[in-house]
Amino acid sequence: MTNQEVAKLLRNVAAVYLLTGENRFKIIAYEKAADSIQNSPVEIQDLWREGKLSSLSGLGPAINSHLDELFRKGEVKHFKRVLKRVSESIFPLLDIPGFGPKKASKLVSELKLKEAKTVVDSLLKAAKQGRIAVVEGFGTKSQEDIIEAIKRFKKGQIKENRILLSSAWNTADEVIQYLKEFKGVLDVQPLGSLRRKVATIGDIDIAVATNDPEGVINWFVKNPKVNKIIDQGQSGATVILENGRQIDLRVQIPERFGTMLQYFTGSKNHNIRLRELALKKGLSLSEYGIKPIDNSQKSRPKADRPQDEKLKIHEYAREKELYQALGLSWIPPELREDSGEIEAALLRQPADQGKLPGLPKLVELKDIKGDLHLHTSYNLEPSHDLGTSPLEDILNLATDLGYEYIGLSDHNPSYSNHSESQIVNILMQRRQKYEQILESTKSTRVNLFIMLEVDILPDGQLPIPDKAFSYLDAIIVSIHSSFHLDREAMTKRVIKGLYHPKAKILAHPSGRLLGQRQGYEVEWSKLFNFCRTNNKAIEINAHPVRLDLPDILVRQAIEAKVKLIINTDSHKATDMNLMPYGVYVAQRGWSTNNDILNTLPYNKIKEWLFN
Repeated sequence: MTNQEVAKLLRNVAAVYLLTGENRFKIIAYEKAADSIQNSPVEIQDLWREGKLSSLSGLGPAINSHLDELFRKGEVKHFKRVLKRVSESIFPLLDIPGFGPKKASKLVSELKLKEAKTVVDSLLKAAKQGRIAVVEGFGTKSQEDIIEAIKRFKKGQIKENRILLSSAWNTADEVIQYLKEFKGVLDVQPLGSLRRKVATIGDIDIAVATNDPEGVINWFVKNPKVNKIIDQGQSGATVILENGRQIDLRVQIPERFGTMLQYFTGSKNHNIRLRELALKKGLSLSEYGIKPIDNSQKSRPKADRPQDEKLKIHEYAREKELYQALGLSWIPPELREDSGEIEAALLRQPADQGKLPGLPKLVELKDIKGDLHLHTSYNLEPSHDLGTSPLEDILNLATDLGYEYIGLSDHNPSYSNHSESQIVNILMQRRQKYEQILESTKSTRVNLFIMLEVDILPDGQLPIPDKAFSYLDAIIVSIHSSFHLDREAMTKRVIKGLYHPKAKILAHPSGRLLGQRQGYEVEWSKLFNFCRTNNKAIEINAHPVRLDLPDILVRQAIEAKVKLIINTDSHKATDMNLMPYGVYVAQRGWSTNNDILNTLPYNKIKEWLFN
């Protein structure tokens, strides 16, 4: 079973527990386990096989025992008994945005929706007939919202089944490492959207340069994790792995590898533009290489032509050589989306240097000097979830990563459960505790900023009393509720939350959760203008389920001269290793070091934070 399937199963069990009045801590445990599994870049079945289930946060002994039974037998007797307690037609509705177990159960019961396979269509039909508005606790507005939610859900249903970049990368990397064990493999690269590091991936394709294609293909299909061989031929093979992922392998001799690599990396629109450029130069570009177009030969019978046109094709061992043949500098895969990269890559004459923009020198992982969005296990009774790692673990990993600084940005104390004086006291004690820990670990070279991630309430207010800010170096603000405000209202809300002098960063700014939730609407030009004018930064959240700000908006922010910062939003220390995914987003948005604040050294970032 895939991570998505296991997570869905656990969420269904949690839903039944909620509907049947089970202990709320058990419900929370199943929901957390589902989240942890869904967001894990490692397949849960692989962890089970290696005896490392407990290494994934959120999995307790009881759930681990059930997962062991699931992977050994294909089912869990306890889960089967639990799921039979409620109508099976409830579960498909839980996939619709805005539907929780109680809402789904109420509608299934009142409208007598008994068939799980048709329940979504039946609910939409009932809504259009006006039958939901008369159900107690609903009404006309709820009915309209349900119609809209189902429409959005149905659009998602017909889309390609895409997976998170992190999951695809992890799967591909395992196959790549396996392929590298074969001595005939001279080079191996991912292809397509995976090589371009798009946020979600449709297919996993891998290319190998080799002088022994048959040997490589035979080695590939013998991978112990291959569940089924779909196709096997002279130029490649297609298999299904145990985790349900399809992998396509292409093999090529080294002399042609660059040609194949460029063509199958794409994107489609990038390749179309390259072919158009080639035609203007009297050349023909295809997946086989580049050849001159000899118009004089076209009018002559093929038998009278001097030689087969294929013999004129120039093949390339390296992509760089192919691009140079077209008068271009090499274009990083992350930029190949037909968004101006070809024009920027045109090789300049010496007189043009400095006058034309050219391709940017993209920010790299090695340039990152710190992470300002980290959650610790310090219990400040927050509005949202705690981190799971103590400060000491975070400091140790920050040292290993070579960081100069980190920012501790736990969620703010719950404002509904505390008085203002209690919140002030909590933050005072938190600062004292962190400073004590830092004093006791003087050997670390990592500097510490004591920050906070603060909710922007629907009215734009920040749920932190003025006195509490004296215990904070700076704050990150973010949206965690009321996502469906209209564009104008959401923009006003965000800008009002950013107005506070210590509010320096807007976190996960679109609010999207890949595969789970669309982002909210914001007037980005207005927000960018405010941030530029008021010295605020927008986060590129590196967590694979967010990758937010999206790359398209990253480029718009850069064009608007807004500063960006790449953070991991880590809730456990090991999540700090997710920073590469944020860097990929920044690269796809054409970011340079000058665009990313946390490429600055400690003194400079401190100056910016405290300004």
